[in-house]
Amino acid sequence: KYAMTLGGRDIEMHLQKNDGLLTKDYSETYYTEDGMLVTTTPEDLDLCYYHGKIVNDSKSSISMSTCDGLRGYFQTEEQRFLIEPLSEDGDGDHAVLKYEDVNKETPRVCGVTNTTWDKSEDGAPPRILKSRSHFKNCVLIEYRKMDSDLQKLRKRIFEIINYINNAYKEINTFIALTGFEVWTDNDKITVSPVAGATLESFTQWRNNDLIKRQKHDNAHFLSAIDLEGATVGLAYIGTLCGGLSTGIDHNSNAIAVGATMAHEMGHNLGMSHDSSSCACSDGTCIMTAALSYFIPHHFSSCSTNSYTDYLNNKSPQCLMNMPKPKELIQPPVCGNRFVEIGEQCDCGTVQECTNPCCNATTCKLTEGSQCATGECCKNCKIMSAAHVCRPKNDDCDLPESCTGKSAECPEDVFTVNGLPCNNGKGYCYNGQCPQREEQCIKMWGPTAVVARDYCYNQNTRAEYYAYCKRNGDKYIGCQRQDVMCGKLFCEQGNEDPNYGRLVRFSYCKATFYGDAANDYGQVDTGTKCGEGLVCNQNECVNLETAYKAINCSAKCRGHAV
Repeated sequence: KYAMTLGGRDIEMHLQKNDGLLTKDYSETYYTEDGMLVTTTPEDLDLCYYHGKIVNDSKSSISMSTCDGLRGYFQTEEQRFLIEPLSEDGDGDHAVLKYEDVNKETPRVCGVTNTTWDKSEDGAPPRILKSRSHFKNCVLIEYRKMDSDLQKLRKRIFEIINYINNAYKEINTFIALTGFEVWTDNDKITVSPVAGATLESFTQWRNNDLIKRQKHDNAHFLSAIDLEGATVGLAYIGTLCGGLSTGIDHNSNAIAVGATMAHEMGHNLGMSHDSSSCACSDGTCIMTAALSYFIPHHFSSCSTNSYTDYLNNKSPQCLMNMPKPKELIQPPVCGNRFVEIGEQCDCGTVQECTNPCCNATTCKLTEGSQCATGECCKNCKIMSAAHVCRPKNDDCDLPESCTGKSAECPEDVFTVNGLPCNNGKGYCYNGQCPQREEQCIKMWGPTAVVARDYCYNQNTRAEYYAYCKRNGDKYIGCQRQDVMCGKLFCEQGNEDPNYGRLVRFSYCKATFYGDAANDYGQVDTGTKCGEGLVCNQNECVNLETAYKAINCSAKCRGHAV
């Protein structure tokens, strides 16, 4: 607890330690003068980072560090403040400043242009946000432009992640830091004021280098370089868990960086910018296109709906892989809303908890309760095995039912690859129904359509903009029967693509990338290329060749599948 007098009003802060801020395999990486990569795992880290509330102020929020005095951000019902110690050692007096007095600069913007990708059909059952999602973030820092003191950098990064974690709590998403890397010798990419070029360059480096040695779901590049125009950040939309699960962020203030990174991560999680019809309790929401001195702390209903649609439609697997309690670096703490070793439930602090099945003081189930959360938990009891806890979402999905023994719904499973889907427009592949129409919309926006056959016939040319396979710098043209499985060609839509660089000839539009391993401009694996035919390794092959056992249900006895 901390108490202070602010504007003649006595306020009392209740703080809860943010345990689970780091993963168990957390590491820090830097480079020696001769370019040697050094990775360390610091011991006895002082994890003095907290979230909290102000007593008797339901609209308050706190993101605070107590490492060297009090340093961080808090808001009351009426105002937002920064607090920091006046001396380096943190002892003695502190300064409390109104946030807008510190950040009187022109509002900065996110460089993402709003786009719409395929939403679930009307009436599709809501499936997510009841359970908690988790992902692991890795942060990269351009050292020469940032503070050269590694200790200060670490504290700054922890402050940023602490703020982000607090913001994402309200949409049931838990973020843990796997580590950060500092480029102490030289930049590993070309860092340009042009945000799009820097993001693409960083994404390519991440896929070719970082992902091979640092396990993570999402990576962000922090730089103090001033991006072109008023741009303060940029990220790909709806790409978490994949090769485009990246973003870049720029700002001089840690809390402002936290707000920017929370915003750009929102794009990775399928959220677009808020329109004038979107609202949240603060007035200004996290996914607003322009960041002013008014630091947002809440997601709008539009963002929450977009996130739910993204989870329902894309099912990003890394979000569903809840980290095991043993993976968290800190011992369990009751009240952080994360069930850890020795706990049966965790509904937050005594002030926050509204779950009658969980004792907020002990993190144990209340008397007579069998469960506190989960799709198969109702009125504190485990539901019967007959209850469908996750309805079938589409042609490529299967329903899941409770087991009668667990409060959690069984693992989400899908149909065998090769079953027809979406009225015969495609074939199921790993729970999805890949189609060129959707791929064009994702790349070029909602008005894009699949290009004519003339465009796809160009895939025999073996050029960077029209090919089937690639071996290093060599492009290999498609065989005539495989042209529908090479470069993705579209028409209409936005002038510029959401990913990659534009190449256009006649009415054919495509994209190209410098990264040989991740050319997202190719037709997706599993896409239909003819009756009974699908794209597999950029070749158009029959279903049996691609999936081996497409008719396995016919071999089952009775009514089994």
